[in-house]
Amino acid sequence: MKKRAFISVYDNSELADFAKNLTEKFEYEIVADDETYKFLKDFAIDCVNINQFINNSDLLVHESDSFDMTEDIIAKFFDMVVINICQPYKNMSETGVFSDMISKIDIRRCLIARVAAKYYKKITVITEKSDYFTALNANENARLKLAAKAYNMTAVYDRIIADGLLGEAGDNNFKNFSLEKLKDMKCGENPHQKGSIYKFSKMIDYEVLNNRELSFNNILNVTVATNIVSEFYDVNSVAIIRHTKPCGVALGRSLYEAYTKAFDCDPVSSFYGTVGFSKPVNKEAALHINSMSVEAVVAPGYDEEALELFKDNTEIKLIKLNTSLKDYRRLTVEEVIMTPFGVLVQDKNSSELDKNLFKVVTKKQPTTEQIEDAVFAWKVVKHAKTNAVVIAKDFKSVAITQGQTNVICAVEAALDYACDDSKDAVLASDALLPAEDCIYSAVQGRISLIIQPGGSLKDQQLIDVCNKYDIAMITTGIRNYRY
Repeated sequence: MKKRAFISVYDNSELADFAKNLTEKFEYEIVADDETYKFLKDFAIDCVNINQFINNSDLLVHESDSFDMTEDIIAKFFDMVVINICQPYKNMSETGVFSDMISKIDIRRCLIARVAAKYYKKITVITEKSDYFTALNANENARLKLAAKAYNMTAVYDRIIADGLLGEAGDNNFKNFSLEKLKDMKCGENPHQKGSIYKFSKMIDYEVLNNRELSFNNILNVTVATNIVSEFYDVNSVAIIRHTKPCGVALGRSLYEAYTKAFDCDPVSSFYGTVGFSKPVNKEAALHINSMSVEAVVAPGYDEEALELFKDNTEIKLIKLNTSLKDYRRLTVEEVIMTPFGVLVQDKNSSELDKNLFKVVTKKQPTTEQIEDAVFAWKVVKHAKTNAVVIAKDFKSVAITQGQTNVICAVEAALDYACDDSKDAVLASDALLPAEDCIYSAVQGRISLIIQPGGSLKDQQLIDVCNKYDIAMITTGIRNYRY
């Protein structure tokens, strides 16, 4: 007996080749809804309109009735069902009107997908283009997996609608996440931990140019590197990351200058690190990177000469960002942390310096150059682990300390590392400075300007010490903890 497939799709890309193969090679009879029927006919693919099929099948549907694909019809007449639907947020994004999302909910296709999936032992249900050809010879276990995909598709659809309704109602008591596994990874953070990567709707577009597989830790480091260089997307900037911590960040008149300045901050930690660039990697930078051990490079692009140099490097992983860094900065991604005590959800830290909060609180007024270095250091310390301190000069980090259990230790450790390079530099702290000890240490390091959130009970005492030793201080009113 000839097999029969019902096709009703929103996205008809790649459908013509599949449908032609279905009828000519596998001898399926295709039944399609009105829209899909017209599409297939344009490609001269033999098919039957669903309304004609129902009338010919004596299913007692009155002409005045709109067609409803019932469970009995699916189970009785079809061996395959091909379905995909338009996600509700696409309807809304076209007009920005919430009611458009609701008015265009595709109840019919969702119902068909659910019914077909229920009868997976008999029916092959296809909801993704990637399954078009692999599903043609599906056994029962493969049909079971396809059925699970169908139910997941409708579940995601329902969750998006629910989120839209809750958002319109101003109700944030529910948080829905829908993640699709891209692949299992070799391991998690450590070899004994399992790891996987999942995709979601707000992923950026990127590619690994040399076909190296990114590890769990690679992705964590690449994310931090990209977060930092996106702060300086319109200039030459470089960030070097080790164990998700920045160890060198700099701006330069050229990309190579920015790279060498960043490398100079902590050459030891830069080995086996991850390097992020705000501009396409050129030959000069590639030569230096190729002379040392680097795990990954992430950049908006690579010159041909740079790619040629990296060609024989068996260690490095080259990630090309197809999403612009400017658009990356606009990307709103919630941070989710699952703990045994509950799931924590927060907005990503997109803090920007506010001119209404940004205040010079000392008698000493900083120069324009010092303020520019202070803004640079503030943007870097925002991405370091709390408690963090960045000492910077001439758009170059000369010391980054992070992960300290108190701010006083963070200040002293940064100054010890910077040594003579702290002279006339700026010092940025992600947390408020709690005691005069921080200022006395800065005095010994001959720091010219301090930028910090402010808000300590001892703020005035700190300001008095700065005034005594002719150090400028800026308070931002913004705390940037990062655990």
